[in-house]
Amino acid sequence: MLTGTYKATSKAGRLSFRAPVASDGPAIYALVERCKPLDLNSRYCYLILCEHFSSTCVVAEREGECLAFMTAYLSTERPDTLFVWQIAVDAELRGQGVAKRLLAEVLARPALKKVRFVEATVNPSNDASRGIFHALARQYATEVHESLLFATDLLGDGDHEQENLIRVGPVDLEYNPAR
Repeated sequence: MLTGTYKATSKAGRLSFRAPVASDGPAIYALVERCKPLDLNSRYCYLILCEHFSSTCVVAEREGECLAFMTAYLSTERPDTLFVWQIAVDAELRGQGVAKRLLAEVLARPALKKVRFVEATVNPSNDASRGIFHALARQYATEVHESLLFATDLLGDGDHEQENLIRVGPVDLEYNPAR
């Protein structure tokens, strides 16, 4: 069980991927605290995501330590669309394809076989997040569209960049040359 406790680890060792449970909430919260500039949601929010959306979320751990996670959900307005809310990867694992593996783990689940589009919001300066979704588009030989979703004035007192909607698709989950 994950406890929310952070301990340093080496890069050696395999990551295991699984659907989260509510008891992962504190560890996910602690990970996001370490992953600036990600927006830190409330502890309650992470508990609810783990409890109610576990089929579309994933935790990556090693020896019981949460080192990465992705929260996502199926759009109620567009059930063929997976919206990726947040991806966090511990600093020691960044640049090693862990974020792409998180996304692949969720997309491979039987409950998501009808997904044709993947969406997320990303601010203009977040090249790493943008890169994840462009890589997904290349993997599935499909398109990426990006447009303004939330202007800066909607996000507070000007200290938050605008959020653009990035939409990948259509994706054919049966076609995946990376498998």
